[in-house]
Amino acid sequence: MPSSLPPETTCESPVFVLTSSRSGSTLLRFILDSHPELACPPETTVASTCASLLRSWAILEEAGSEGRPLTEDDDQVPAAGIAVVQSAIDGLFSAYLRRRGKRRWCDKSLDSHMYADLLAQAYPKAKFICLYRHGMDVIASGTEACPWGLHRFGFDPFVTQYPGNNVAAIGAYWTSCAQEILKFEEGRPASCHRIRYEDLVTAPEETVSAMFGFLGVAPVPGITRECFKVPHESNGPGDEKIWFTDQVTATAIGRGVKVPVAALPQPLLNEMNEALARLGYRQVGPEWNDVMGSFDPRAAGPVPAAAAPGGPQPRPEVAQALQALDDRLSARTSDDLELFAAHWPTLATQTLALVVDGSEPAERRWRLTSPANGPGGRPDGGPVATLIAGPAVWGALLGGETNIVTELTAGRLRCVNKRDQHRLRSEELHAMTWLLGLTQIPVERTRALAASEPG
Repeated sequence: MPSSLPPETTCESPVFVLTSSRSGSTLLRFILDSHPELACPPETTVASTCASLLRSWAILEEAGSEGRPLTEDDDQVPAAGIAVVQSAIDGLFSAYLRRRGKRRWCDKSLDSHMYADLLAQAYPKAKFICLYRHGMDVIASGTEACPWGLHRFGFDPFVTQYPGNNVAAIGAYWTSCAQEILKFEEGRPASCHRIRYEDLVTAPEETVSAMFGFLGVAPVPGITRECFKVPHESNGPGDEKIWFTDQVTATAIGRGVKVPVAALPQPLLNEMNEALARLGYRQVGPEWNDVMGSFDPRAAGPVPAAAAPGGPQPRPEVAQALQALDDRLSARTSDDLELFAAHWPTLATQTLALVVDGSEPAERRWRLTSPANGPGGRPDGGPVATLIAGPAVWGALLGGETNIVTELTAGRLRCVNKRDQHRLRSEELHAMTWLLGLTQIPVERTRALAASEPG
């Protein structure tokens, strides 16, 4: 595209996105880059480049002199150093803007929050978009993006702090990012505009319109749909999934409910909750993993509960999974139930629950001594343990296509166990999987146990 910009054009008010990874910054980049006045390339690490240039300048400036060298603790950078940084960066981005035929550049590099004060000094008229996402959803997204071990995305320094605990490592990373961005945002409120990922994907047009108003550029109705049709440079880091996406969706909200809260050390959890509260998010407590159905992690968002009896009929895939569970439970004979009582006597009077998780979760409860056993039965009293999975996971389990521990480890299946929260191989889990025909119990040993009981 021919550019109407003169060769010496520079941008005095660039836009910097300050965020943690796995928070929707690539989506925001697509939207910014689709505006006729804004150009947002892949991550350029321009902020750390500025810091490196400044260090080089300081070393050369102080060489052979007796002046005090510039340190990272200095709040104010000398004007001569800022001029060097501006000259180099303006030269890079002026050429880029001329090629794009635009007047204002944006950057969404993941390390920008570490050097935000320097960026604000180098560009006093810069605007900062502070993009956040609930920390537990970031943990869920990070572990999904790094299934073979945490790397990239800024996680590496935190892995060494919590070796063997990916949940804590990403939680510490998110907390560090959130604290730094909040501090900067509160110190320069006129230069900053806050966006939460959850708002961006549930009300994209309204959220983006407010952002454009803050940036002082014209609104572009429909840009959150059209941004997927506009070509964008792909020669840099970013979330690869977006290249196979054609619309903004809210399906990734609330995935953090599968992240085990027990894996977060209490001091770290306290810090996370403090930052979450300041951002208007729900705090994380012992009941976090008990949530079923679509979950909104914003403090003002609805918390759906399990569907009540007589309520709306479940969707076809949920109804099909429920029927499959009913078929398995009803297939147990009276002899089977005797074996259950002999093998798990402490569970004979306890309620167990199976949940097909969806936007409107549906539940089946089972108890050996209750007359309400069977399809649709809801014995009195809350369940001592609950297995929660989506329709596809239940189908794979009942079809013998996967192993229950595999699904538990991956977080696609959750076991909420009130009596034994810390062991995977609990008797409640064994009992429920046996009821569903997924495992076997040693019959002869069970009969011997039953025979040895007094009376």
